[in-house]
Amino acid sequence: MKAVKEGRSLNETIYSRVRGLILTGQLIPGHKLKISELAQRFGVSLNVVREALSRLAGELLVDVAPQQGFSVRSLNPEELIDLTEQRITFESIAVRKSIETRDVEWQARLLAAHHRLVHTPQTLPESPDRLNPEWHSRHEDFNFIMMENCGSNWLYLMVKQLAEAFSIYQRVLLPVAAEQGEHNNDHNELLQAILDGHADVAIVILSEHLIHTRDVMLKALNNVSTPHQVSYLVN
Repeated sequence: MKAVKEGRSLNETIYSRVRGLILTGQLIPGHKLKISELAQRFGVSLNVVREALSRLAGELLVDVAPQQGFSVRSLNPEELIDLTEQRITFESIAVRKSIETRDVEWQARLLAAHHRLVHTPQTLPESPDRLNPEWHSRHEDFNFIMMENCGSNWLYLMVKQLAEAFSIYQRVLLPVAAEQGEHNNDHNELLQAILDGHADVAIVILSEHLIHTRDVMLKALNNVSTPHQVSYLVN
């Protein structure tokens, strides 16, 4: 029994590590995932890596093809459009439910997350045209806290999974130098609508924000066709 538990723990650890590398852009879209290389990198068996990649394929973070093996899911304009539509659908429900059941504790967490977000530079001084990873992390925190009061674990899980898949596109494609003020205004207006209990207004701001972000990324995606170009953008 102890050996079984340790095996499950190891499988979960490797799955989480590979998943983290994908979501943070350290494994870029389209990158070939060689099982033997990952096994050597993490010091585990081939089966452990294969199971992790199969789970990630089930989450649509990894592609698998006969005779070609596994690769990080490629960027795709149709998928980006679909992700945006689904985010609007599920996040609209989640934010409405969160507002309807709002309390002081949740509002305090949301205010604190917003404060951290707006006081974090959106770009890095040495790379002013690329997204600051810390800002991106705090942006996700703000979004997730905004949805976490929805009262449904399943709804919240769906919201998180869609946002995480969307974030892969953001890390690679989102040019932000000219966007910072606009983004902050969106977040300020969204926060105020939530605190005032205006769910309809909050949903409109949220939807328009997602659509604008999608359109910016679609434009950038038209100029990206290979993993090499993606690697150039990330680095």
